[in-house]
Order: sequence, then C-alpha cells, then structure tokens
Amino acid sequence: MKASRINSRVQTSFKCLVAMVVICGTAITHTVHAQTVNLTDIVHSKLSGDNVQINIVADAPLAEPGSFSTDTPARIALDFFGMKSQLASAQTLVEAGKVKSVVAVETSDRTRVIVNLYESARYTLNESENGYSITIFQEEADLSATLAPKPFSKRPDVIADVSVSNIDFRRSEAGGGTLIVDLDDDNFAVDTRERDGEIVVDLIGVNLPSTYEQSLDVTDFATPVKKVDSFQNSENVRIVVVPQGKYQHLSFQAGGRFTLIVDPIIEKEEDLRNEADLALGYEGERLSINFQNIDVRSALAVIADFTGINFVTSDAVQGSITINLKDVPWDQALDVILRTKGLGQRKTGNVVWIAPNPELQKFEEEELKANAVIAEYAPLVTEVVQINYAKAQAIADVVKSVKVVRQGAISSSNNFADSVQNSLNVTETDKNSLLSSRGSVTVDARTNSLLVQDVPEKIKELRKVIAKLDKPVRQVLIETRIVEANDNFSRELGARLGFQRVTENARFPGANDSNIGTVFGSGTLAGNTTLVNSYNEQQQAIADDPFGFPPPLTFDTSTGTPGGLAVDLGANAIGGNNAASYAVDIFRAGTGFGNLITLELSALQADGRGKIVASPRLLTANQKEARISQGQEVFVTIPGNGGGAGGGGGGLERIDAELELIVTPQITPDDRVILDVNIIQDQLINASGTFTTLGTKEIETQVLADNGETVVIGGIYQERETSGETKVPLLGDVPVLGNLFKKKSKESIRTELLIFLTPKIISPKLNLG
Repeated sequence: MKASRINSRVQTSFKCLVAMVVICGTAITHTVHAQTVNLTDIVHSKLSGDNVQINIVADAPLAEPGSFSTDTPARIALDFFGMKSQLASAQTLVEAGKVKSVVAVETSDRTRVIVNLYESARYTLNESENGYSITIFQEEADLSATLAPKPFSKRPDVIADVSVSNIDFRRSEAGGGTLIVDLDDDNFAVDTRERDGEIVVDLIGVNLPSTYEQSLDVTDFATPVKKVDSFQNSENVRIVVVPQGKYQHLSFQAGGRFTLIVDPIIEKEEDLRNEADLALGYEGERLSINFQNIDVRSALAVIADFTGINFVTSDAVQGSITINLKDVPWDQALDVILRTKGLGQRKTGNVVWIAPNPELQKFEEEELKANAVIAEYAPLVTEVVQINYAKAQAIADVVKSVKVVRQGAISSSNNFADSVQNSLNVTETDKNSLLSSRGSVTVDARTNSLLVQDVPEKIKELRKVIAKLDKPVRQVLIETRIVEANDNFSRELGARLGFQRVTENARFPGANDSNIGTVFGSGTLAGNTTLVNSYNEQQQAIADDPFGFPPPLTFDTSTGTPGGLAVDLGANAIGGNNAASYAVDIFRAGTGFGNLITLELSALQADGRGKIVASPRLLTANQKEARISQGQEVFVTIPGNGGGAGGGGGGLERIDAELELIVTPQITPDDRVILDVNIIQDQLINASGTFTTLGTKEIETQVLADNGETVVIGGIYQERETSGETKVPLLGDVPVLGNLFKKKSKESIRTELLIFLTPKIISPKLNLG
C-alpha cells in the first residue's frame, strides 16, 4: 500500500517536471523567437492639416503593441514585447504639429516607444508591412464627417427599405416618459444625442410616412417630456424630444423596436447640499470631526488619512486647535483649519505642501527670482515655426500684441541686477510679448514662416499657442434665391361716334350762287371741308360723264385733331398693342345728298404673369466678408444749361444697376451659422428711350440659421389698382346710350418679392495619404 502511494507520488512529480520542462522550453523558444525582431528605424512625416505620421520600422512583423497615453505630461506610449532596439540614437526630434520628439527605451522584455507631445492629441494606430504607423492629429475632434442638415423646407421623397410603422408615447410607473418607435424591419441604425437642451434621435436610412410626421404635445402625461417632434430629415428620420426639468435618459433597440426612456431626477436633501458646496468651490467627500485642543499637525494627519493625499507639513506649523465640524466636505474642513492658523497650501499632483503664508510667499518670490535669472542668462536658440493656414504676419502681430504684465515689484534691498529687477516689473512694449525680454520674432513672407529666437522654454510655450491659432478655417456656402412675381391686368373700353350730312337744296350761310348744299357736321370745320371737297369732286365727275359711276362721298372720320368725329374716346394701346375695334355706319342714305352716322366700338384687355428668379451663391471662409454682384452700367446724356447741342454744361452720367450680395458668416460652436446679410437689387426704368429712374430694393439684416436650413429673410408685397372714366358731359350719363359717349380703363398690378437664404457648412474630408 505504501509502495503504491510512493509510486503515485513519483509519477505525479515526474509529470509536473515534464510539464515544467515543456513550459520552459516553450517560453525559451518564444523568447528566442522574440529576440529576432529588431527596431531598425523611426521615420516621421508631416501630413496635411499639420498632422504628423510616425512609422515604426522593424525587420520582421510586429505583434500588436500595448498602448496608453497621459495628459500631464502629454505622451503616447507603445509597448512592443520581445523587440530590441537597434537605433543609433534613442531620441528622434520631430517638432512638427503637436509632436515634440520620439524616444525608444529598451528593457529586458520589451521596447517602449514614447511620443512626447506639446499637448494632448487624438491619434490612430495602424499596422504596416514591417511595423506600425501612428498618426497624431492636430484637431481635437474629428471634423471629417459631413454635418447632417436640418429639415428641408419641403418634405423630400425618400426611397428606403425600412419605414416607421408606429410611434407611441407612454408614462412609466416611475413617472418618466417612454417613447416607442416600431419599424417594419430591424436593419437600421440609430444615433441618439443631446443638443441645445433637446434629445435628438436620428433613424438612419428610414422612411417616415406622412401620417407620423407630426408634433405631439405630451405635457398632460406629467413626465419630464414636454414635446415630441418627428419629421423626415433628408434620408433619415429625426425625432426631437423636448424635455423639461432635471432628467436622465437611456435608449435601446430590440429587433424592429426603438425605445427611449426619459426619467425624472428626484433631488434629495443631500443633493441640494452638494450643489450648495459646489457653488462655494468645495467638492470633497463629507466628513465630521470634533477636535478638542488637538495639535494642528495631528489634525492635518487625520484629513490626510481620510483623503489618501500626501501632506507635507512645514516645521513652522505649530500650535493646537479646537474645531467641531459636522458633515462638511473635507476640502472645506481643511480650508477652515488653514485659515484659522494662518496657513496656506500648494498642491502639486498628489502632494499638498502646508506652510505659513509668509513662508509660501517667500518661496514663490525666490522661485520667480530664479526664473528671472534663468530667462536673463539662459542661452538663446533659434527655430523656424511653419505657419500653415494663417498669415505669418497676422500670427506675429498676435504674438506681439499680448503684453507680459508681472504683478509686484522687487524691493531695493535685493541684490539683483537692474535688468533682472526690471523684468519682474510691469513692462509693455512691442518686444515684450509672449516671448521673453530677450526674445524676438521675424516674419519670412516668402515661406510664410516665423523665425523665433528665445530661450527654449519660451519657444516651447509659443509653439503651443501657435498650434491653437494656426488651424484651418471652416468655410460656408451661401445660396440665395431672390424671387420676384408679377401679376398685371389692364382693360380699355372706348367708343367713337360721328354725324355728317350734306343737302342739295340748301345753301351755305352767307354764300351766293352756291349749289353744293348745306353741310352739317358733328365734328370740326375741317371735317366739313373734307365733305365739301368730296361733293365737288362727285359733281364734276357727273358733269364729265353723265352715264358713268361718280365716286362716293368721303366723310372725315379721322381720330386726329382736327377731325370729323363728334365723340373720339377710343381705347388706348396697351404695351404697344392697338385695341380691337368694330365700326358701323348706323345711317347713310339719300340721292343727291348724303347722310352719315358712324359708330366705332373698341376694346383691349391685357393679363400677364411673370416671375424673375435670381440665385447668387458664393463660398467664403468663416467670419470673412464676401461679395458677389452682377449688373450693367448705363451712361445717360445730361443736357447742357444753355439748351441745344451747343448749350454747354452737358455730359454723361453713369448709372449702375446691380444685383449684389454681401454676406459675412460666423459658425457657432453648435454648427449653426450667424449671417450678416446685405442684398441690393437695382432695376433701370425706361422712360421715352432715356433711363431716368433707378428702382432699388435692399435688405440688410442678421439671421441665425441651422446648417442646410432654408430661411426667408425678407419679403415685399405691392399692389396697385387704378380705374378711370372719360365721358361727354350729360350725354355720358344717359343710361345704356351713355356708353357711346364715354371711355373706361382699369389697371391692376401686383408685385411680390421674396428672398430665401440657405447656409451650408463645408467640411472637406481630411486626406491623410
């Protein structure tokens, strides 16, 4: 029995030994294999947008590294396990974008590649053929995505495979609001976010039937939700939930159903106290302490143990204190203790230095003096700072315009040089800017660069400032539509009436031996003369040929002055078109005598509609004024004072008739656009072949619009109606027959001007090669 147990133990030990050998052999093999990978080179290149790409080159494929980043100091660290460094120098200077340098540090089991940054940055890590590449971006946020526009002014026609089948709103048992959206398929994506105090839900690639495009007022449900709006937004469905009060929300998708829950936040007494503490600047965890004549150093040790923060107390901190605090933030308790004993604190990381205020002030003063000495005598270096998007001169002006103002003056008892003392006083000169008193900046316009000479620390700070200023300016496309609609109506009604007669037996009054008869005319004497001359020609023709056909009598029915008509009130022409007329001889008879009553009715009606559309558009940078115009120049002759061609004093006057758009956009942080707009539309009015009148329509305003939203910024509506009547006194007032002695006209003109404006933020995609 004992022998079997011993054999079992021996077998178990042998198996363990074999397993250990196998594991160790595997580890040794893995280590040997890992040692064959060597870091051969680190190459950096500058991309568009002041981005930087760093390539880590090895002689064999690398496994995915472990990575982490820190904000203070700003660094990105990559751990490549099993890789050895074969670089001639551990540090590689970059000094481009936000990257300062790259350092490769080799340990026993890995090589750590550290990217030193001027400030925290966004980065991506990608695998390459023989290594990895890391791209450090200049922008803090990814602006490459196209901004989704707000709803169109007209509902678009969307063709999508997924449609909304139902929208429902309910009240939960906890008093919250629940929005339920059912779709006929589960193949859709959802984007939920908060913006401007609203909860915005975008259902990507979904169609919304018109029956569900509505605005729901759900205030009566007594939930944190006040209103729910749903509409089609381009190719997506947008649901905007307007909350009220304090709330918290969550959303989830299960199959073809999307659910949004908005619950109220019920504030307790503790929450109200925390808000009051935050208003005073205290945010620490609450504690209660009751000290009776306790040593100050011991009281500080109690707070240090409670918070886990390292306290360094000066030897000058002495005395005791009696304090009783209940349920107060620990940082407020610490502040009370320090103020009671005249102490101050200086925090560096996780270490707090406690000392009397005079000691702290003396230390800071000595530190300022030391820094002043370093700035005064430190060696100067010269660097070239490339400016990518802004003008180098503009950046230099900004650098010089920021004055260095140092508070306090040095006492005359200090044994420092005058130059050091002056550097600690208030100095305001063009040279004393973001640079030190010895620094200088020069602009190279040819390469759009700054040549900076200063101490290294100042140049490092200046690079950080320039990196924030030298950014690409976003652009805005402004589309304008100026629509002018006209509706004109004109009508003319008129009549012309005349009477003339000649008899053979009568004579002219006062005439002797005349056989032409007596002439009665309803028009002028000139009209009678025409009839007499025609009668004489007719009688002469009869005498010459008794058996022939004499010519008929000619009656004067002309419309001019003088004429033979009694009533000459015919319709006027409209737009160069003559009126339609119908003439008839009411009575004309007699042998050897003539009788004539002539009537002519005329009428003309014009009905016209027109629309003038102007669509100027322009692209401009953010906060940059842009102007676009189109029109014509006309020179009008001005007559001289003396009259005639030789009067003198005349000349040519230039008249400009333009359609002009002047706009200055400003993009807000929430991707809206503030527009300062000035639109002018001129029109030349022709009068008798000479341009004498210039009609101008102008609008100047400021408007706030969402990206892609069309707004009406102005409109002018004009309506003019005129009517007239011209008639013969008394006769024109006779019922029915009075229309033969009058002329009527009517004119109606309607003009409407509308101005539409659509701003669109242009976000070009970054080309990172």
